[in-house]
Amino acid sequence: MLTDVLTNVLRASIVDRVAVVTSDPTLLALTRQLGAFAVDEEYPRGLNGAVAVGTEFCLRQGATALLVLLADLPLVTSEDIEWLFRQTNGGPEVILVPCKEGDGTNAVLRVPPLIIPPCFGGPSLAAYQAEARRHEVTCRVVEVPGIAFDLDSVEDLERFAARKTETQTYRVLRELGVFHQATPKV
Repeated sequence: MLTDVLTNVLRASIVDRVAVVTSDPTLLALTRQLGAFAVDEEYPRGLNGAVAVGTEFCLRQGATALLVLLADLPLVTSEDIEWLFRQTNGGPEVILVPCKEGDGTNAVLRVPPLIIPPCFGGPSLAAYQAEARRHEVTCRVVEVPGIAFDLDSVEDLERFAARKTETQTYRVLRELGVFHQATPKV
């Protein structure tokens, strides 16, 4: 899934730089191989800790806006990313993309990057909205189906398998035998 997400973010013409934060050496190597900055968090810090490490890295790179996108989104496209950045109003704000269940958050666009702290985990959509209110920051929720669909459960995997896609995730799952093909009747 990381390959699908990273490839599509790198294809988005509106994105200047891409960084992946992880302590996993295999994922760090894959990130470098695909052409993004690999930020070694040294040890697992949890999602909010990783976002904080990544935010500091991006600020040192001169970031004025920061999109945090989770890695379990095999259907995200470069067009989704470009559309999301075009939604910004030019001023300080937060744009949230909820997960398909509607209570979590799969993407957060913060302009500027430190306008509010990361709030991932549990019902994070409401937590982000509360944090934006607390800081008196414009906050909008937008629906982006390719970003909303994450693979978190067996049911998600079944939904994903029901429609063939040209994704690395789909190819790998097929190679692993996760999708059962119907046996032709003789």
